[in-house]
Amino acid sequence: MLYSKVNIVLEFLRNKPYILLIIATLFWGGNFVVGRSLVQTLPPFHLSTMRLGIGFILFLPFAWKEFKASKDILMENWKPLVIFAITGIAGFNSLLYVALQTTTSINASLVNATAPLLIVVLSAVFLKERLIKLQYLGVLISFFGVLWVTSQGQLGALLNLKFNKGDLFVILAVLMWAIYSMSMKRWGGPLPRKATFLTTLLLGLIVLMPFLYREMVTTSFDYSQISISMWMRILFIAIFPSLVSFVCWNEGVIAIGPSRASNYLYLVVLFSGVFAVFIGEIYTLVQLIGGVLIISGVLIVSNPRLLKTRKSELKDN
Repeated sequence: MLYSKVNIVLEFLRNKPYILLIIATLFWGGNFVVGRSLVQTLPPFHLSTMRLGIGFILFLPFAWKEFKASKDILMENWKPLVIFAITGIAGFNSLLYVALQTTTSINASLVNATAPLLIVVLSAVFLKERLIKLQYLGVLISFFGVLWVTSQGQLGALLNLKFNKGDLFVILAVLMWAIYSMSMKRWGGPLPRKATFLTTLLLGLIVLMPFLYREMVTTSFDYSQISISMWMRILFIAIFPSLVSFVCWNEGVIAIGPSRASNYLYLVVLFSGVFAVFIGEIYTLVQLIGGVLIISGVLIVSNPRLLKTRKSELKDN
């Protein structure tokens, strides 16, 4: 009964890609706050492996039937599946968790905010995707909103930022996500959705094994340190950022392309601020102004009239 209801919801939302992208970024915003709290105690590759392992077990009943029926097509497309697993499933979050151990939140947020611009540039180069000028303006408005939020309304402070090893890991994480989004647009369309995601979860776990082993050898971690509160947070990121967000993001990217979908990543900063309120932080006027800018840019890029204009331009050319 539960599985059928979930499938009905997915089918309903499949034709509403912008809602899917908002849902994805909502839970990724939560992942930023919850993940940062966990990684202070739990080593990053331990956390990544646990979230993928739990996610795989929970998703298995939803995808097993389709997986069995799709073995041939999955084997034929093993190269894209490996790319999906390395970049988006295992690489992005693991590198982000590593980064949060040594970098400040302002640096991490700023560097992570370059993801949409990087996706747009790489999509234009490799996928030949094009946006009209007003949509590029939307990207810049959202990016300015992120700069405003991360600098606390003092843009001059950005000139004093010093990048450390953690910031370099964030850059690698952003690059991984850009490659994942483009790869999903290029190869993900014909593949069976649930079977593909289940396979990439499994492959992601395999990719993480050497890194987990090295971390276990070099880091002494006592699993008894994991409290009930920590288990609840681990379950949250295993279910919502790991499963729900990825399913929603993949559907959204396949529907509208990585360039337009990428602008929704700015909402992660906004939703991170919203989640932070629930743990006692105050939502300031600076964050409100930045949130308005971020949402305005998203609305410009995703405006249906602009999308129609873009399609007409492509036909004329």
